[in-house]
Amino acid sequence: MKSIFTLILSAFLITACAQSNPQDNMTVGELNTVNFRGDDSKVVLDVRTAQEFSEGRIAGSENLDVLKTDLFTTSIQKLDKEKTYYVICRSGSRSQKALNQMKEAGFKHIINVTGGMQAWEAAKLPIEK
Repeated sequence: MKSIFTLILSAFLITACAQSNPQDNMTVGELNTVNFRGDDSKVVLDVRTAQEFSEGRIAGSENLDVLKTDLFTTSIQKLDKEKTYYVICRSGSRSQKALNQMKEAGFKHIINVTGGMQAWEAAKLPIEK
């Protein structure tokens, strides 16, 4: 009985720690109001595959595929941790994974764009190809 309780408590704590804070999230509508073009302190980081990125992206965004785990981990170490990163993927799942990895790597200013590119496209916001 005690071990089951410990297991349930551990699972709860792991899940709670893995979730982002509400202030770590932003809608695509909110992102669209951020003036990141021409501002080197703000970066839209698209963590989809290169193929997905080539099919349509937010103008000025940078691509770093979170599914290429070793490359992603190595590449984020080269990024400026003082910048603000708006992390987006297709639907919001991979960007949350990337945000968690970036937090572990010491980044302080990271925002998950909820709904991802699916929400961006549904809102009929501009896409660059």
